Amino acid sequence: MEYLVYGKTGLEISRLCFGAGHLNHTCDSYESGGQLMLKALDEGITFWDTAEGYGSQPHLGEAVCQIRREEVVIQTKTSAKDYKGAAASIKKALRELQSEYLDVLLLHGISSPEDLATREREGALDAFREAKAAGEVHSIGCSTHIYTGPVMDAVIHHPEIDVILTTANKEGRMLEGGPFARHLEYIQRAYELGKGISIMKVIVAGKIPEADRPEWIEWGFDLETAHAINLGITDYPHITLDVGLARASARKRLIQRKAA
Repeated sequence: MEYLVYGKTGLEISRLCFGAGHLNHTCDSYESGGQLMLKALDEGITFWDTAEGYGSQPHLGEAVCQIRREEVVIQTKTSAKDYKGAAASIKKALRELQSEYLDVLLLHGISSPEDLATREREGALDAFREAKAAGEVHSIGCSTHIYTGPVMDAVIHHPEIDVILTTANKEGRMLEGGPFARHLEYIQRAYELGKGISIMKVIVAGKIPEADRPEWIEWGFDLETAHAINLGITDYPHITLDVGLARASARKRLIQRKAA
C-alpha cells in the first residue's frame, strides 16, 4: 500500500481511500459495516471517506471505537448551507463517528462560484472555523461533485479550502461545466498549490462493466496529481480487488522512481 501526505494538511493517508457512500444500503447493521471497515484497515486502507447524507457515519463509528483513533484519517461532509445546520452536522458527525475530532470536513457538493460565495455557505464555513479552532476539525475543504470549470477556479483559490474532492475518470465521464483536459489542468494547479486532492467517480458510479473496472481504477492510481483514489467499497471482494490494484500501482511507482 502507498502512503503519502494529503497536500499541506500534514495528514498521512493511504492512497486508496475507502468510499463508504453505500454502506447504509449494503450492510444489514452498523456492526457489520464496522467489521468491513476493520478488514479494510487490516489490509492497509487508513483513509476513510463518508458524509452525513450517506448515513454511513455510524458504520465507521463502530470500527473507530475498536481501534486507536489515530490509526485512520476520516473525511466527512455536510450539505448544510448555514451556520446552524453545519454546527449541528459537526456535532452529529462526532457523535456518530465516536470521535473527538474530524480529520477533514468538506462542504458537500459545491456546484458554482456563486454557491460557494453565498451568505449561507459562508455561515457554514463559520461553523467549520469554530470547530477547527476548538480542535474538533483538522482540515477544511469541499467536494465539487461532478462540476468543473469556474467552480474549480473558485475552490482552488479559496484560502481556507485545503482539500478538494472532485470527479475524475479515464474518459472524463459525468463531468459538467468544461472539457476533461481542462479539468485535469485544474487538478494539477490545485495539487501544485498544496491542496489535498481526492478523485471520485473513477468507475463512473459503477456504470463501467465489471471486467473493465481494473483498467479504470489503474488509470486513477496513475494520475500523479491525485493524492487519493476514492473508491466506493461495499463488500470484502471489493476490498480484495481494490487493495490488489493499489499495491500493484505502488510497486510500479516505486520501480519507476528507482529507474529515474
